[in-house]
Amino acid sequence: MADAHHLQRLIAAAGDLGADRAAPLPAVAVVVDERVNLKCRVPLCSAYGHNLMCPPAVMTAVETREVLARYGDVLVVQQDIPLTQDRVDAQLAGRTYAQARSDAERVEGLRRSQNRFARLMTDLERAAFKMGYRYAAAFSGGECVLCEECVGQASGEPCRHPFEARPSMEAVGIDVVATAVAAGLSVELPAEDHPAWTGLLLID
Repeated sequence: MADAHHLQRLIAAAGDLGADRAAPLPAVAVVVDERVNLKCRVPLCSAYGHNLMCPPAVMTAVETREVLARYGDVLVVQQDIPLTQDRVDAQLAGRTYAQARSDAERVEGLRRSQNRFARLMTDLERAAFKMGYRYAAAFSGGECVLCEECVGQASGEPCRHPFEARPSMEAVGIDVVATAVAAGLSVELPAEDHPAWTGLLLID
């Protein structure tokens, strides 16, 4: 269980790192649903079986539930995406990152935003660790795009950024929308006007 003062310090740290919103939540209130992982496969995401931070290379929903049972508190963190959904859609043109990699210039703004958020979450994890929470663990938003091209699950090669790369909440079966709502935040889905990244910091 995290100290209330430490939680407030972490919320302040999240803001200093660029988060627009952060709210504490008991770990027991995090919503895990196998249907979230189902959406990685139906329809099949191009990152499935390829990206090292995506299924099936990461924890299953069952394993996530077991891990969460050992934690007391979490912090739900959001950072606004400086693009409207129309612009995001225009950049991706209906494709995932993996499908759009050959057109890097079109997705560069979105990718930069996502990588900033990924680093925000790992920096926040580090801040919690320095407070004495040795099991602090962060989950980011969306598939990992730290590399232009992931080495891939089939290659057997290690991740190029093991201390920065993190799975997203949805990759491990967490219902992002329901969990954000439980923390008093919201996720606009589909994100017509206010797209945002949502991440989770486990604290213990």
